[in-house]
Amino acid sequence: MHAQAAADSLPMTGTPESRSLAAGQLVQQATGGDLDAFEELVRRFQRRVYGFAYQHLRDFDEAYDLTQEIFVKLFRNLARYDATRPFEPWFWKLAANTTINYRRRRVPTPTDQSADHALTGTEVVLPAHDPALVDALAQLDPAYRLPVLLHYYADLPLEQVAQTLNLTVPAIKSRLHRARAMLRNTLAESEETGLR
Repeated sequence: MHAQAAADSLPMTGTPESRSLAAGQLVQQATGGDLDAFEELVRRFQRRVYGFAYQHLRDFDEAYDLTQEIFVKLFRNLARYDATRPFEPWFWKLAANTTINYRRRRVPTPTDQSADHALTGTEVVLPAHDPALVDALAQLDPAYRLPVLLHYYADLPLEQVAQTLNLTVPAIKSRLHRARAMLRNTLAESEETGLR
């Protein structure tokens, strides 16, 4: 199944009751065997998780596979969630760790998706990002790339990024500052080489 079709296959809204529940409540219900609660968790996070996975892998189909793996891992680890703590930092830590493990065992593939989609006749619509920025992000060390992706792409506040990565908020601010500086330098260098 194509990645975009799969991402669109689930509606973005659940029942009115499930929309009003906090993620922690949904996790408690899902841990108790309520599959509707787990489906609502998937609905709430699927687009952000897919975007997070795509930014790491830069391959539509691989990102879809990783998204599925993250949600399978979530389902298997629901009982490990500590309900006294916020859900999102725990979830994004699980997503980040799953992503790191996935990248370690992944066989590198070409990043040119235009040829794949020209052959299949399908087109995936993602937010447009500057290709130079995407390349620069890919070159960042994971210690800097993960905070950037969690904060700017997954829209997590700094406190949750810090909890997710087991760092302090000042450490996250420092990594984000360094990452932005590295991205600026990389983009400036690529712009200079492009002008020549």
